[in-house]
Amino acid sequence: MPRLPRLEYPNAIYHVITRGDGRRKLFHDARHYERFTQGLSDEVDRSSWLVIAFCWMPNHIHALIRTPRPNLCKGMQHWLSGYANWYAKRNRRTGHLFQGRYKAFLVEDEGYYWNLSRYIHLNPCMGGKPLALTPEAYPNSSYGGYARKSRQLDWIAYEEHHRYWTGLHGGSDPFSSYRKFVKQGLTGEVDSKVDRLRDWVYGSEDFLKRMLAMAAGEDVDENDRRIRKTHPLSAEQIIGAVADYYHVEPQAYRIFRSPAGGRDLAAYLCRRYSGITLRELSLQFGLSHPDGSANLVRRAKARLKESVKLRNECQKIEELLGLKTEDQV
Repeated sequence: MPRLPRLEYPNAIYHVITRGDGRRKLFHDARHYERFTQGLSDEVDRSSWLVIAFCWMPNHIHALIRTPRPNLCKGMQHWLSGYANWYAKRNRRTGHLFQGRYKAFLVEDEGYYWNLSRYIHLNPCMGGKPLALTPEAYPNSSYGGYARKSRQLDWIAYEEHHRYWTGLHGGSDPFSSYRKFVKQGLTGEVDSKVDRLRDWVYGSEDFLKRMLAMAAGEDVDENDRRIRKTHPLSAEQIIGAVADYYHVEPQAYRIFRSPAGGRDLAAYLCRRYSGITLRELSLQFGLSHPDGSANLVRRAKARLKESVKLRNECQKIEELLGLKTEDQV
């Protein structure tokens, strides 16, 4: 299998897997598991990651992570090397702890959260000699917090995990629905969506093509990432520029269902160039629901496809923000 490309971009989602070198154990007792978990918690603070789910098996690990900033490689290096150094000192062992480099499978969107997290949480219950009969009985995963609020960790993004499902189905108790969903997996009633791994992504054919293009340096999102590195922008700067272009006050965008010109476009540009999360973006636009800003972004994308005038206006605003690159000259 060819070496998988390492693609990083704001708000990328990854299913991360790494194994012990030569199938050696990564964890020998509770203290090992605790130290590895603490390392991930520290990385959440350091890198602003959103951890959706994790499971530590004796000789391999799974984690579902969203990176608001394009920093997976740097964060993984810090997290894994920190544990490897601690492990070597504690156990007085030399040599590689992990088997080569970790795998980071790209995930198209939040619609895959439930299937992937279920697969991760059911890992201890799989195989001929399961480590636990139920995921709740296994202590070294994030499922405990999904099963009982008393076991929740303050750095696991439970709301992020449930947001897509809640927006799709409604309801006031996604935790109960998720527990039922996981229980179905124990009986073998697992949705095949999680198995649709296409080379190195979970997602549609279109997503696969976009990621392949990005890996080849041809995709517009790769250009966006390069722009962000050179011209880091805040959401406030972008909103201010759009509001100025349309001759409105930035505060007008915070009014619910505001008719102020450029509101949808401002949300789209913030999402594209600032790396802001949907939750943060919703707050910027005065929306109470964390996912409300996604509707603004979707409307802008649809209008940009249909309107030459809007595309021209968008390009002018990008130029005003200093986002014009050699690719656009």
